[in-house]
Amino acid sequence: MKRRRWTWLILAALGLALGVYHNHRMHHRESNPFTALIRGLLLPLQRGARTATDSTGQFFATLTRAREALRDYDHLALENARLKQELEQMRAVAAENKSLHQILNLRPQLPGEWVGCRVVAVYPQPGQQTLLIDKGSRDGVLPGAPVMGGEGLIGVVERADTATAIVRMLTAPRMAVSARVLNPQKASTGVCEGRGESMLMLNFIPPEAPLQAGDKVVSAGLGGKYPPNLPIGVVERVWLDRQYSVKKAWVRPAVDFEQIRVALVKRGR
Repeated sequence: MKRRRWTWLILAALGLALGVYHNHRMHHRESNPFTALIRGLLLPLQRGARTATDSTGQFFATLTRAREALRDYDHLALENARLKQELEQMRAVAAENKSLHQILNLRPQLPGEWVGCRVVAVYPQPGQQTLLIDKGSRDGVLPGAPVMGGEGLIGVVERADTATAIVRMLTAPRMAVSARVLNPQKASTGVCEGRGESMLMLNFIPPEAPLQAGDKVVSAGLGGKYPPNLPIGVVERVWLDRQYSVKKAWVRPAVDFEQIRVALVKRGR
């Protein structure tokens, strides 16, 4: 306890002596080596503290700007998504208007009575390849009725309920329609068959018949199920089947089945 008192007394005396010495040097305008020493020791610490403070301030300022940039990015991303959605809706409306315009131009050329319908759902999966329309038996739609889009032939009604009907696409397995190939040299007749794929198989074309990629294919009207001259598609590739002595071809359908929104269906058979 006594040692601690003596220690404090000595320190107080030294502090008092330093204070007196400092005042004496300042009074005579002389530099104080102790003060210079202390300043020399403290100045780097002050500079370091100032640098650390400035760096911390810059860090928080950068962090604030980064947060603002993230908020701006989120806002722009939401706005971009909204504009994309509106653009897709506008494209869908434009495509539907185009189909309606084509159907209106096509309707007077079709024999019999046809009724407009909307496509409720499309099932393009291999092995299924059907679509659902919003017209049924109460509208005079019966199984076997052909269905047309603005671009061309879609398929045939497979089953009709009271208010809806299931339409089998041309590309579905076991679908077949008599077809004419409009080659500039000579038109040829064959059969377009569905194979459960995205393309149609054009079969039973005479081996000597002129046939080439780019030829348009329309319905031939044989059998009475489909009216003649309905667009079916365009020839993509031709080859000769030597086993059966016939020409065959892959035909790309005129209709984009997954994009169909409106159609015409014939009343009755």
